Amino acid sequence: MGRLVWAALLAAGALAMAGSAGASVLSACTTGCTVSGGFDFVDYTVPSDGQAYRWDLWTGTPGVTITLASPNETFDTEIVSNGDGTFHNGAFLLGTSYAWSEIQAPSHTTIYTRSLQADFNDCTSSSPAGICAANFNVWGNSAALSVDTLNPVTVFFSQTAVPEPATWALMLAGFFGLGAELRRRRAAVVAAD
Repeated sequence: MGRLVWAALLAAGALAMAGSAGASVLSACTTGCTVSGGFDFVDYTVPSDGQAYRWDLWTGTPGVTITLASPNETFDTEIVSNGDGTFHNGAFLLGTSYAWSEIQAPSHTTIYTRSLQADFNDCTSSSPAGICAANFNVWGNSAALSVDTLNPVTVFFSQTAVPEPATWALMLAGFFGLGAELRRRRAAVVAAD
């Protein structure tokens, strides 16, 4: 098999893993919850990997609009080098450190979110003075999900990681390569006849 064929297979595998990836973004309602007017979630977390995630919330009840409040706290915990081989810890509330887009349609809400910073740890005994490690957190503290009905409805939730454009490009290139390889083999078979 050619390199592009292998690239297509690897990209497809990466997409399959991306679809099931991810920390538990919502720790309630992952298999459906019954709500009437509003419901407070247990905390949810946006993974600090800089990757985009798609969240879908839906109900089988026609015409019900679902709303999920965006994350309400963003902070980081840091390891700060003193410049002499010793360290101290710090924690700070952040400003905007995530992206949030909510698309509402009757009975279905889709949310795209991304943490804009990724965790890192570059601390060594020779680290210069300053921040050498940080853990970024974006979370909702009992963020409310609401529906525009007073009658109980069941809301379901799913989360998938959104593949990066480079992953899609690699997969498409692999499929083009697979098609070219099949055409070449078909032409070789016809020529042999």
